[in-house]
Amino acid sequence: VLRTFPPPLANVLVSSMTTKTTTMQRGWSRGSYFLTKTTTPRGSHRRHHHEHVGFRFPHHAQRTQLNASAFAAKKKTTTTNATTSSSKNNDDDTNNKSDERHEKKKRENIEAAHHGHVSVLLSEVLDAFKPVKIQTHIDGTLGAGGHATKVLEQHKEEVKTFVGFDVDETAIEIARPRVERSLGVDDASGGEKKSNDGGVALHFVRNNFDQMRAALRDIGVDGADSILLDLGVSSMHLDRAERGFSFQNDGPLDMRMCGGTTSASSSSSSSSSLTAFDVVNGWSEEDLGRIFRDYGGERHWKLLAKRVCERRMEKPIETTLELVKALGNPPGKREKIHPATRAFQAVRIATNDELGVIERVIPQAIEVLNPGGRLAIITFHSLEDAIVKKQFRKFAGVPESREPTVGRSAMMFLPPEEFDDASSSNPSSSPKIVKMINRKPIGASEEEIKVNARSRSAKLRVVEKL
Repeated sequence: VLRTFPPPLANVLVSSMTTKTTTMQRGWSRGSYFLTKTTTPRGSHRRHHHEHVGFRFPHHAQRTQLNASAFAAKKKTTTTNATTSSSKNNDDDTNNKSDERHEKKKRENIEAAHHGHVSVLLSEVLDAFKPVKIQTHIDGTLGAGGHATKVLEQHKEEVKTFVGFDVDETAIEIARPRVERSLGVDDASGGEKKSNDGGVALHFVRNNFDQMRAALRDIGVDGADSILLDLGVSSMHLDRAERGFSFQNDGPLDMRMCGGTTSASSSSSSSSSLTAFDVVNGWSEEDLGRIFRDYGGERHWKLLAKRVCERRMEKPIETTLELVKALGNPPGKREKIHPATRAFQAVRIATNDELGVIERVIPQAIEVLNPGGRLAIITFHSLEDAIVKKQFRKFAGVPESREPTVGRSAMMFLPPEEFDDASSSNPSSSPKIVKMINRKPIGASEEEIKVNARSRSAKLRVVEKL
């Protein structure tokens, strides 16, 4: 009789008036039911006591044995597959870890070879200068000399003069022997290369590149065939805690590109005596909020400026980690980047007047270029790139009305003849002095980003003087 009921109904056929009842319970094997005697003392809330009697129907026992065998075989197969899958996953993890170790080792070797600094967009820069016959090359941001040495090696047979600018004396000390070796210059020759008739004149100028025109006049250089500007802060600055650029290492609030020293030869239109300490502890809350907003793109600029001012009322903020603590965590969802990234960028830009320097150097560099010479500029954030793009378009004769204020440029979609003749159709446009080699900025390749993560935001723009 019980077999005629569905399993849910069979399980509830329990008499509440007696102490001993017989019920059908679902077994572990599909299609089998057990006849079980349940004893429950009246009025008791203790656990039911089950006494297994046996199979209600004899043929269910045979079916259960078959199901048990099938279940055991299936379980064995599943276990084997799981073991195989686990082994495969372990192999994949091992391979991934091996690849990560290989990339890390490769990155460390490159950084060691370049004194801790990896040249960004190196192959792209070499491609930009390859068509140019370079007799005079200027590197406005010498650094460790990574870009300079490769450009000079590429044009070794034709180069006659090299000028390297840097406000950091340490960078010049590192770059000088590397540049000399790339040209085969004998140290005892005073910077003259004996293999070429007339030799190669090497000039290392400790000055900001926004003083390019005056500095070149002082050393007797009239023009240049190629000029490179690698903007932003270098790895040598970020990795040295005593320079005060990094929010990950504790150091004094300095952030000066010149390394904390000044001299008569390194004077610039931007004050090199201003430090990050002066900005953080001396500027008003309104000015701090303005640079956080404009230079750092910080959404919570008012809150961060208020926090900094409240903290410095207790005591001056003297170190980078003290500034990190004063800034705190902004409200809302946590971002991928460090909370202090944008604020540190803003303070650094304000300390070194980086945006003003870019605006001043581009007209000088274009004036110094010989006809057919090229100017290449590498930027690392949108503020720098926006200034470079605007200046290049101005000297390329692109009308002001065609310049975009937001979004992609409409000039990207102009046909070449209309793009070249844009200045003639608009009398308000500037005279065309240069032509843009690349209308869109050139970015780093995926392979380069894997080796040097700091290159992911780099952009290269190139113009050629007519």
